[in-house]
Amino acid sequence: MKKDDPAMVAQHGFQAMLGGEGDVVTGFKNKQQSALANVTPAGALAAAHRKMAEPDHRKNR
Repeated sequence: MKKDDPAMVAQHGFQAMLGGEGDVVTGFKNKQQSALANVTPAGALAAAHRKMAEPDHRKNR
């Protein structure tokens, strides 16, 4: 999946910090995932995170 530009993410985070915000989410898909995480059971979130964090062994062939 395509990643957001790190400089843009850093700029948004820095501006949020200067504005006194303690939390900021950039990008439409990230905002969707964040909103969904607030209503998803913890066990389901843990399984999804585990799947995303596992190395893709097919790439190492």
